[in-house]
Amino acid sequence: MTTQNTNTLISGILGEIGTSANVLRNELFDSAAAANTSAVANRLYALEALATKIGWMADLGLEKLTGATDIVGDAEDWFMPPNYNDAKKLEGAK
Repeated sequence: MTTQNTNTLISGILGEIGTSANVLRNELFDSAAAANTSAVANRLYALEALATKIGWMADLGLEKLTGATDIVGDAEDWFMPPNYNDAKKLEGAK
């Protein structure tokens, strides 16, 4: 049986996984953009996609557990590029 304390522990674990994945994703995105060869950029982009998937799964787990995606958001927030998400925020501000 799951207790409130267990939910708190799981929420903390998922939050740390998602936050770490988000930091890694951002660093890999920036590194891929600055890469000096396409082979390096492609490898960094693949790693960034994997970090994104891990982070989204953590956020999804938090949503199922707590009802909220507290790290980045839903799949659209995780998988779409920064310029898309910036434009999305501007649309929401209208």
